[in-house]
Amino acid sequence: MRTEFKKYTFLEFLNLDEDERNDYKYFGSLLNSNSFGVSDVMNWPYITVKDIQSILCQDHSYEDIITIIKELKGESRDKILSKSWIDIFKFIKFVIKSIERINKLEENLIYEPDAAEERAGIEMFNQFGYFVTIDRLAGGDILKHNEVGQMPFSHVFAKLRLNQTDNIFMKNYQEAIRPKSIT
Repeated sequence: MRTEFKKYTFLEFLNLDEDERNDYKYFGSLLNSNSFGVSDVMNWPYITVKDIQSILCQDHSYEDIITIIKELKGESRDKILSKSWIDIFKFIKFVIKSIERINKLEENLIYEPDAAEERAGIEMFNQFGYFVTIDRLAGGDILKHNEVGQMPFSHVFAKLRLNQTDNIFMKNYQEAIRPKSIT
């Protein structure tokens, strides 16, 4: 295992032979995260969070990492490639931790459909992913989709939790007022 590491640019890191790059990659995984001035994930646009989640939930490439940095920092590919590989790894670790935090929060939104909803085919909506959320929050108005997508994640999440609470309440209320049959 390597004990000395050079301060390569990210481009130089990408051009290392695979064994050497793997040594650097392992060391990079041990570094502390650093946001480098990017705001908290709760303030990122909803669509940005969802796009990054989508990238990180799959095997992602260094090209995907460059795409994520371009999205969050607004920097050109050349500028990213000229940065220190250490800075890139610290930043990506910050991004991964941020998305893990979002994933944990979203576990609170998991919805288990009842038998009637399953029979009706609720799973058909799964093919649309987060587009369903954007469309519903836009009231079905396609002209408002971009506006919803650009809202801070925290606002969209709060609205989804409110909608979830409303739905639970309404189901409970309907059950509470339904006449009980006497047997």
